[in-house]
Amino acid sequence: MPKTESNGTALYKTLMLEIEYAKKSVIPRDQLFQAYGRCQMAYELGAITHDEFMILNHEAVADGINNPKYFTR
Repeated sequence: MPKTESNGTALYKTLMLEIEYAKKSVIPRDQLFQAYGRCQMAYELGAITHDEFMILNHEAVADGINNPKYFTR
């Protein structure tokens, strides 16, 4: 299926929800690593744009994996 604006937007929203869910889970770091891997895969396959990937990257890594509050759980 060719990528359209609606396909990319739906996938972007799904990935963002997955990251938010991972941040609230019992073991957030493991979930965040998995979510980040899905974001990378979607970008490499051309399913999301570079701008969408950079936003997801920030949410999963800078504000997630590298955030000290997720190390204490």
